[in-house]
This record gives sequence, C-alpha cells and structure tokens, in this order.
Amino acid sequence: MAPDVERPTHLLHRLTSYSHEREWTEVPADDRLVQDLVPNDLTRRPRWYKDYDDDLSRTLLPQELPGTTEPATSVLAGTADVAPASLDLPGLARLLFLSAGVTRRTTRADGGTNLFRAAGSAGARFPLELYVAVPRGAAADLPGLAPGVHWYDPEAHALVTVGPPPTGDSTTLVVTGTPWRTGWRYRERGFRHIYWDAGTMLAQTLALADAAGLPAHLVTTFPDAEVAALVGADRVHEFPVALVVLGDGRAAVHPTGDPLPGRHDADGLEFPLVTAAQRAGERDVLGAPHARGPAIPVLSSDPGPSTDAVVASKGSIRRLHRDRSVSRVLLVDAMAAATRGVDVPHWVGVSAVDGVPTGIHRWPDVADAVRPLDEATVRDELFAASLEQGLAGDAAFVAMSGIDLATLDDHDYRDAQLLSGLVEGRLHLMAYALGAAASGMTFRDSDLADLLGADVAGLLWTCVGVPEYRTRPSGQPGSPADVTIVWPR
Repeated sequence: MAPDVERPTHLLHRLTSYSHEREWTEVPADDRLVQDLVPNDLTRRPRWYKDYDDDLSRTLLPQELPGTTEPATSVLAGTADVAPASLDLPGLARLLFLSAGVTRRTTRADGGTNLFRAAGSAGARFPLELYVAVPRGAAADLPGLAPGVHWYDPEAHALVTVGPPPTGDSTTLVVTGTPWRTGWRYRERGFRHIYWDAGTMLAQTLALADAAGLPAHLVTTFPDAEVAALVGADRVHEFPVALVVLGDGRAAVHPTGDPLPGRHDADGLEFPLVTAAQRAGERDVLGAPHARGPAIPVLSSDPGPSTDAVVASKGSIRRLHRDRSVSRVLLVDAMAAATRGVDVPHWVGVSAVDGVPTGIHRWPDVADAVRPLDEATVRDELFAASLEQGLAGDAAFVAMSGIDLATLDDHDYRDAQLLSGLVEGRLHLMAYALGAAASGMTFRDSDLADLLGADVAGLLWTCVGVPEYRTRPSGQPGSPADVTIVWPR
C-alpha cells in the first residue's frame, strides 16, 4: 500500500472516533459514512439472531449441562489441574449455552422482549452468530449430532443443520459478526464493537473449555472467503470473525458444498466502510492459534467459585459503590490473568485500590503512576473521558487498552480489537470470581492522549469495582431468567 494512502481500518477508526467537536450521536460529514441513518430507530430494531426455515433438520441439545469444579481464578491463571477430556454432545451444549445462549430476558415498555446472552455485549446488541463445523472424522465423538455445519439457535438451545460436513480433523466453532445489529445503535463504530464482543465471548468459551479439560485453540487468521462460504455468510451483512478449534487436529473449515441460506433483517443497511475495512483484513491461509501465555501465580487466598458458577452469576453491572475500595491483590490477580498471553498495551486508572497510588498506571507497574493524581481528579478525568458515564467515575479501577495505530495492518487491527475484548471478558470473569464486578465502557478518543500520557488509538475500557447489587443468576437452556434492567446513574 502506498505510504500516502490511509488503510481502510485506520480510516474507519479515525472517522468513528469520538471527540469534543461533536456529540457522539452525530455523524461526521464524510460521504464514506452512511449519512441518513437514524440510530436506535425502533421501527427498524434488528432481530436478535439469524433466521432459518423451520423445516431444516434441528438437533435439540441436552438441557442438563455437565458442570466443573475448578476455580475460575486458577483456570484463567493457567494453573488449573484438570484431567484431559474429549468433547461430547453434553460438553458441546455447555460450551455453546454458556458462551452464546439466551440466559436472561426482560419485557420492554412496548411489550416486546429483550434477550440477553451469556456473554456481555456493548449496548446489549449481541451481533454475533455461532456455528459448529463437524467433520466426518469427529462425528464419532458426538453421538446424536450428524456431521455437517450447524448454526446455534441461542434461544431454543438447538443446532440447525445448514451445510454438508467440512473437511478437516477437529470440530470447529465459527464466530461471525453482523454489522447491522450493532451499527443500528453505533453506526460504523459498531465494527469495533463486533470484535470487542467476540473477544468478550471467546474469553468465556476458552475458560469453559479449559475448566473441562477440552483442547480449545483460538484462531483469528484464516481463509476468510472460504470460511464465509462454509457458513453462508455474504461478507457484507455477516462475516467471519474467529475460530475455536476444539481439538488438536486441523480446523474443519473447508466446505464441501453450498450451505442453506439464512435470513438477516430485510431492511438492514450495509455500511460500505465497514465492508471495506473487513475485506482489507482478509487472509487466504489458516494461521497458527494464539498462544495462551505462561501460567501466572494467583495471590488471592480464596480461590473462589467455579468457571461455570461465575458465568451464571455475572452480568454487566450498572452501578458501583463509589465509596468502597478493592484490594491490591484483586487488581493484580485480575489484570495478570486477563492479559496473560496478550501483548496489547494496557493502562489502569486507579481511584480506590488499597495500597496502590491513585492516578494513571501503565500496566504491569502498579507501584508508580505515569500520571500521579489525587482520587477526585482521577475520577473526574475518567468520568469526563467516558462520555460522562457514571461507572468510570465510580469504579475502583478502570483498565484501558490502546495501541499505536501505525504499527497495525488491516488484519492486525482486527486482532487488536478482538484481543482487547478478550482481556475485557477475562476481567469480567476474574472480577466476579474475586467478589467484585465489572462492565465494559466506551470513551472519547480525543481525550486519551492527555489522560494516558501516550498518543495511542483507544481500544476498550473495563470498569471494576464493588457492586451496589447482584445480578440475578442465569436461567437454564430454554428457560431464561426474567430480570429488571438496572439503569446507570
């Protein structure tokens, strides 16, 4: 690429950055962005998931899910001592439901229903679809499920057969993103949210697999066009984001025939710049899995609950106690486990962590702040930079990821966004495992240089602190828990 030509992902990042020049709801006057979209138009509310014909073959998954007992803290730290296991249908059902199943619901004022998944999503948009690609050689381990490509129905907790068996060795999960579902609220910035949400979900998927002794390998470099063809994604309204290979053999991503078509929203818009950014990062080869990183010691004396219990109990908290602190051990354990094997830079805004100076720290240094600030000032700056969202000002600490955009090509950009989501998802799990709570957060991009003391492109924030309430536990497959939304301050 010519040095004077801006990469599509860099262009998208720049044009979707929030600044003081305009409200975050306003679109820049640039014809490469969709100009006539009315965000949050209730007459065009996207459906919650993809739709297929009712007469397709469906496999109802087991509703009794096997559990695990290993503490989530040791699983995420990489120190869990779990016997190796083989994937079976109940184990697959557990992975799918606790990663992407509908676990909670609420009734809206207009009488409609909002569906919430096991993993959090920015603005509760849930833009991800999940497929299970089962090659013929792996089918013997999954009695009751025929070889083929299957779409996961997150509400019915069922697999719908949409394509013939792929070639490959190991059953493979394919994660796709649907830009209209998140762009309906966030316009083209929703491209970032797709990858953040994917990382958040995959943090759970990988931890759940580790807790059960199942081999699981995250792959984000793959032949995009081939994987899209495998699951019937058109690479405009739906495109592949990541793979999880459930075994040590070759990923099962090579199609042997055409899949059956599914349906997205008929009036869903295309965001041309999102399509261009996604296409620019495509590859035509299968890359190596992401390394997990070395195990880290957990300092907490209380190992806490199991991974399954943490997933079932957690939610995206909306209110934190401003007058309560967390321990230094909690911050160090949570950040060390969350960033294990991830080289995306992180900063920590510390407002109330026992034994840690207040201010902005460059992780992993929690002894000396790069910007020492008193508590009131750091809270005020975090509150202002987060578009005046109360959680950032009330949190005990806020983890913030950022990166030098000039070092990233278009594929690296996708990876950086997804890995920042992976860290956020792990922070969620660790926070709840250690008795705290967490929630993802967006920010005003133009504030970051002054806030962090570094000129970086912002990726994602996570607010951690002491919750004012506890989320109602998840329901069971096919029976989501009814909840009432707690609104932020």
